[in-house]
Amino acid sequence: MTADSEGTASIDVFTAPVVVRSAAAQVADKIVAAIQNGRIQQHERLPPERELAKQLQVSRPTLREAFAALELAGVIESHQGRGSVVVAAPSHVANWGIEVVPTQVFEARLAIEPHLAELAATKRYREDIDRLRQAGADLEEEYERTGAYRSDLHVHRAIARAARNPILADALESALKYTESSRWADLRAQALAEPRAREGHVEETRRVIDHIEAGEAAEAAAVWRAHLTYYRDEMLDGLKKETGRETAETPRPGR
Repeated sequence: MTADSEGTASIDVFTAPVVVRSAAAQVADKIVAAIQNGRIQQHERLPPERELAKQLQVSRPTLREAFAALELAGVIESHQGRGSVVVAAPSHVANWGIEVVPTQVFEARLAIEPHLAELAATKRYREDIDRLRQAGADLEEEYERTGAYRSDLHVHRAIARAARNPILADALESALKYTESSRWADLRAQALAEPRAREGHVEETRRVIDHIEAGEAAEAAAVWRAHLTYYRDEMLDGLKKETGRETAETPRPGR
């Protein structure tokens, strides 16, 4: 440690900035702390969302975001209609430091994926374009046949490969690993529940592929940025609607 002539520590020893954690991250911290000190046991069911949100004095969407982060980290498992169960032992969360919540996944993807689309349109290797066209055709075929699609991540990954930058592709994979939980699948299903949302996503995929093949880098980046922004907003809107619907369906005291 460095110090000035009066023995006071120099400010330059504090190299890390102070980070203000989100409300969802703080909620996750509290749940993990209860697991660490044994107040919540492995295989124990967490209190109902409404009760827990009231105890923690947070909104239901904030609590759900914390739950999503905990499930992504393998701390809990959430089941529709049956609540959330702790699956991690105290030893598994001994070094806990939850930093990744769904909104942060989208922050990372919005920083990475539009640039990947731009690079793919700039480089345009023929074999990459062919693979990208096939990925898009597979998505459209599934959508035309079923009116839905399981996932469009194969298109996102095809664009990443076409960008031919393994560092950025690895960064995308680091973000996508947080989309593999059942909780994320539930959020995605809510976001794509409306036919117009599914149709819009397929159309955006078609447009970004066209722009990449045409070498229109700025246009490809813009479409892919809009695609991810709409998807993020649809997921968050789904959480709000779900919370509002549950509130409306709950009888008020005395009625």
